[in-house]
Amino acid sequence: MRAVRNTAPGFSVLSVALLLACMLPWPPSAASAARELTLEQALELAQQHSPVLKAARQDLRSAEAQRQIARSAYMPKLEAVEAWTNTNNPAQAFGILLNQGRFTQAGFDIGTLNRPGSTENYRSALNLTQPVYNGGRERLGLRIAEVGHAASTEGVESTRQQVLFTVTRAYYDLALAKAVLGIARETVQIAEANAKQIASRYKGGTTVKSDLLQAEVRLAAVREEAIRADQMVRVAAIALRHAIGLDEPVDVVEGLTAGELRPHDLESALATALESRPDYRMLAAELRKAEMATQLAKSAYLPNFNLQGSFENNSTFPLGPNGQTNYAALGVVSVNLFNGMQDAAQVRKARAQEEKARELLAAKRREIEVEVVEAYYALAAARERLAVSERAVAQAEENLRIIRNRYESGMASVLDLLTAELVLNQAKHNRMRALYDERIGQARQELVTGQFRKGAG
Repeated sequence: MRAVRNTAPGFSVLSVALLLACMLPWPPSAASAARELTLEQALELAQQHSPVLKAARQDLRSAEAQRQIARSAYMPKLEAVEAWTNTNNPAQAFGILLNQGRFTQAGFDIGTLNRPGSTENYRSALNLTQPVYNGGRERLGLRIAEVGHAASTEGVESTRQQVLFTVTRAYYDLALAKAVLGIARETVQIAEANAKQIASRYKGGTTVKSDLLQAEVRLAAVREEAIRADQMVRVAAIALRHAIGLDEPVDVVEGLTAGELRPHDLESALATALESRPDYRMLAAELRKAEMATQLAKSAYLPNFNLQGSFENNSTFPLGPNGQTNYAALGVVSVNLFNGMQDAAQVRKARAQEEKARELLAAKRREIEVEVVEAYYALAAARERLAVSERAVAQAEENLRIIRNRYESGMASVLDLLTAELVLNQAKHNRMRALYDERIGQARQELVTGQFRKGAG
């Protein structure tokens, strides 16, 4: 029994999910109502409906907004102010009367100057500030935003490729599960035929009851295998639906077939990965951002020069005609001489972040090299296994035919017959697993080199 259970290929599905799928009822009409998809259709739908990809696109929208924020630093700032003042402060009251144009000779009275009483003012003003030079912070801010937008673009592309690869793998998971179910059903038919043949021989007295019992045990085992395979199809279908981002049942119309041979040179694959991988390009952009952030921190030591202007009306009530208007124009130069060593600390912090980004980029480069090499040899091994498994299936089928004839003529034992059946079952599983690994291996090689469905978004 243990050998029989080990014939089914492993699946990357949690045992809990399988248990739940077994417990939940499966309507007979669900399979027929499933939306049948080609791989291309599944990938197209994923680009429209995947919540992971939708979330990544929000990062790009945020980066676009940040770029607009950075551009606004060059623009003038216009502010409207309405201020109300009520005071008996002598200096303020004196100034209010002057601003309102209501100061008279009587105002020079010593008693009035010292005790002006309650004085009220409504100040309506427009204040204008035009940045001219602030240590280059406007320019650096815009450059950082531009690089941040480029990094977000690469991040979206990286997420898109990852999502499409996940959908591709889920698609072939379902295709494999259906193929395994087909093999299991074929195996059940073979086991039923063998059991029927052995039962006929037992009734004819040409074999012993133990042979019949062994055949019945084998038949029960393969039927159990078919039940598990059926459950795996249901779980794989749900996994594909959620990978795409759909709420309706889906099914695949493409089976597992060998892909087109696309030989890649390992060195060129490594070069392509470092040039095209969006996650590597994103980290390179993050390094450029960190370098400019260091320059931005250093700009605090540079002088600032800005133009300011204001136009105001002061009166006893808002925009009242009994007041007076005035204006002011200023050119302001400021230099940061000392602020408690905060600027120096900010520079050190920016440099630390820059070094961190540089090390992360170096680590990603090493990670990419490992992934490319691993994918390269995994695909090569899958193609070699596929060639071997094709021959093995043909040999196992011929072996079963020969053993069945030998058993019928009394020249082979029932154990030989059941073993031949088991060998054929295993050979078919190995061929399907090799086909699956070849398809996934091809997709993974495209993913790790940054070429997976490139330009398809």
